[in-house]
Amino acid sequence: MSYYLADSIQKWYYDQIQKPHSIENAVDIFWANLLPDYFKKSLKFGIEQESRVLPEVIKNRADWTIRCIRNGDRKMVALMEDKRKGKEFSAAEWAEALDQLTYYLMLVRTEEDQDLDQTLYGIVNIGTHTRFYQFDPSTQECIDYPGTNGRIFELKNDEKEIHDMLNELVAKTVH
Repeated sequence: MSYYLADSIQKWYYDQIQKPHSIENAVDIFWANLLPDYFKKSLKFGIEQESRVLPEVIKNRADWTIRCIRNGDRKMVALMEDKRKGKEFSAAEWAEALDQLTYYLMLVRTEEDQDLDQTLYGIVNIGTHTRFYQFDPSTQECIDYPGTNGRIFELKNDEKEIHDMLNELVAKTVH
């Protein structure tokens, strides 16, 4: 069975991340083209990308925010943090990205009309490697997404698992 990389456009963006000296923008563009295939407007999802005109500008929110919008009520359901290729095997890089994601998810809790008991979800991407998390409403901490046990997935080698988890996130967050 084929999944998202069977799409020649998505495969081309995957290959761009694989190029030597690729930058974080290549990771962002891959996800910009993939997320709408799962979090569809027809299901009332909106996808927001942080804009950074200059790379040296300090980030003040996650790279991607996914919201479910119904009857004017917009609930943030997932955040995504991207990092450039080359540090996929650095525990320090994963820890820093998780700290950033946790900080952004904590900020979401301060947004108007946000349900404080709602579980939020997060994804961290470093190059072609991905980890899934959920933000526990009681402890205010990111924990590994159930069943992943901290596993790092690779976009091509673990395509079915990532496809299944993205579909699961859609099913859990569509209101």
